Amino acid sequence: MATALEMLGYGADERVLIIHADDVGFCHAANSAAFEGMLGGSLTCGSALTAAPWFAETARLAREYPEADLGVHLSLVAEHEACRWRSLTGDPSLHAPDGGMWRDAASAVEHVTAEAARAELRAQVEQALAMGVDVTHLDTHTEALFHPQFIAIYVDLALEYRLPLFFFRPSEQIVAALGERAPMYLEQLRRLAERGWPLLDHVIARTMLEVEPEEKAARFRRFFAELRPGLTLFITHPALGGEELDAIDPIGGRYRAKEGEIFRSREIREYCESLGVRLIGYRELRDRLRV
Repeated sequence: MATALEMLGYGADERVLIIHADDVGFCHAANSAAFEGMLGGSLTCGSALTAAPWFAETARLAREYPEADLGVHLSLVAEHEACRWRSLTGDPSLHAPDGGMWRDAASAVEHVTAEAARAELRAQVEQALAMGVDVTHLDTHTEALFHPQFIAIYVDLALEYRLPLFFFRPSEQIVAALGERAPMYLEQLRRLAERGWPLLDHVIARTMLEVEPEEKAARFRRFFAELRPGLTLFITHPALGGEELDAIDPIGGRYRAKEGEIFRSREIREYCESLGVRLIGYRELRDRLRV
C-alpha cells in the first residue's frame, strides 16, 4: 500500500510535518489564535469542536478565510467546568447529570451507547458542512474515539465522508501498550490501509501540560530538529491569553496562551523550512484521497 508520503509525491526519506491546532471553537480565544496561526503564522491546520459554544464564530471565520485548513474535532467529552457544551443530538446517554457532555473519556466510554455516539458524531460532521466549513479531516477530542467501543465508528465516518483522519501506524512498543485495545486498533488500521487511506507515521501529542510554558519554544524546536523521516503530526492547543481563557481553563490557560504566542508567529515555520522539513496541512491529503 502507498504511504502518505508516496501519495503526496515525497520520497521515503523526507520529513513532512503537520502542525495542528486542537480545540478550535471552544472559546473566542482559541478561535483567534488558531486562525491567526493558520493564516499568517506557523499552524498548517486545525480542528473544531462543532458542538462547542464558539463554533458559530469558527464557521464564520472559515467561510471568510477558506484557505484555512479546518477539520472536525469529534467530541463525546466537554472537560471544562466553566464551559459545558451539550451534544447536538440530545441523546441522554451523551450527558452528565449537569446536562453537559461527560467530563472525561472514561466516563463517556462507560455511559455513551454506540448508537448514540454514531448519531452524534455524524451530526457534528454535518453541522460543520451545513455551516459552510470545507472540512479537511477528522480527529478525536481527548482520544476518546480510540476506545474499542467507538473506534470503528470513527473509521466508518472517515470512509463515508472520504476524509483523512488522525490515525497512525503504531510501533511494536505502542501496540504492546494498547493491551486489550490492540486487536481492535489493528483491525481498523487494516481497514484503512486496504482502502489506501493516508496514515500518520509519527505523532507528537504530549505538548501542552507536559511542557512548561517557558520551555515550550526551545523544546518544540528540538522536537522539529529531531523529526524522523515520514509524516509527523504535531498537536498544539493555541489560544490568546486573557480573562476569558483563564476563566475557562484556569490550569491549562497559561500553557495554551504560550502556544498561541509561539504559533501565531512565522518563526517556527521558517525554522522548520530551514531544516528542510516540508510543512503541509490535511487539505493536501484529502484532495489526493479524493482524486
